[in-house]
Amino acid sequence: MKTFKRSLLAASCLMFASTSAIAAAPTGKANPRLMGTRAIVACDAVEKSCGVASISFPAGISGLVPYGRPDVAVASMFYPSVDDAEAIIARTDVGDTAQAAIDYVFTVDPYADYRQLAAVKLNPDGTITVGQQTGAESASQRCAVKGANFVVQANNQTTASICAAMATGFQQAQGSLPQRLLASLKAGAAVGHDNNGERSGVIRVWSSENEAVFYTKVLADAVVHTSRTALKDLEVEMNRYQAGVAAPYASDLIPLDAETAKVVKTALYKAGFYADKSSTGVMDGTWDAAAEQALEAFNWNTLFFLKPTVVVNGQRKIDGPLVNYLRNVDPKAFTSSEL
Repeated sequence: MKTFKRSLLAASCLMFASTSAIAAAPTGKANPRLMGTRAIVACDAVEKSCGVASISFPAGISGLVPYGRPDVAVASMFYPSVDDAEAIIARTDVGDTAQAAIDYVFTVDPYADYRQLAAVKLNPDGTITVGQQTGAESASQRCAVKGANFVVQANNQTTASICAAMATGFQQAQGSLPQRLLASLKAGAAVGHDNNGERSGVIRVWSSENEAVFYTKVLADAVVHTSRTALKDLEVEMNRYQAGVAAPYASDLIPLDAETAKVVKTALYKAGFYADKSSTGVMDGTWDAAAEQALEAFNWNTLFFLKPTVVVNGQRKIDGPLVNYLRNVDPKAFTSSEL
């Protein structure tokens, strides 16, 4: 075992040595009324990525709930703990399964009754382990569902059925891991929500396979604070990041049908990349060389990775996150000046 890993494991084992073993509620100055959230943690062996998606009431959950990297992701909830998250990651580094790592942390954390922890570990051989545990003092309407490559957990919700809905939404979703994590949050919103409301959220995915990892291992990063339309805003922000920074995934390609062509051409026209011959700005559903040229110009001026349309089995397709990006973008944001 490398010296660094030995040191990290030792630190994780001793992290509570100076903490009182009396398991009183760790309130301090924290506001217990706001504790509670819902989240999904997942890894994808093909994409070589792991991530967390969570939505809740208070601002700041992006720095409280998700921890991870391309081979492991952790959601720390109810009374979140960075020490717990780091200890789980350290123990999986030296061979523990995700469940064994969480179980160990629960035995040494004096505040374990106030934790809700989930972890998913992607091993070098492509196998995946999952783990989850909820403390006895966690908020009511708590739930958890473990799948082959994901964990859903929640507490302080309007219904405990929200976990099952999120799990089903993830399993039935198509596309890259960020898109499926978003689908899980949306499926949960169809049956319930945080008792305090849902005003803030985060989707963060790390990857070691996407072409973008030469520059960053963050495949998707979306954060929303204090918004009445938090879930909608989270979707907009994630598509902006994924379209703008990540290399495209084949799984995210969608048919370039008439409706999609209209959306793309309209956005390109408003941003000044597409010249409509009729000068009316009313777009039809066709796609020709002029439209492709306009898309190419947009790519070169705004995107980190080029995303042209492609023909797959005789059908022309386009990157789905890019379409959603264009659907919601302010066209003036593409200009290089305020003029």
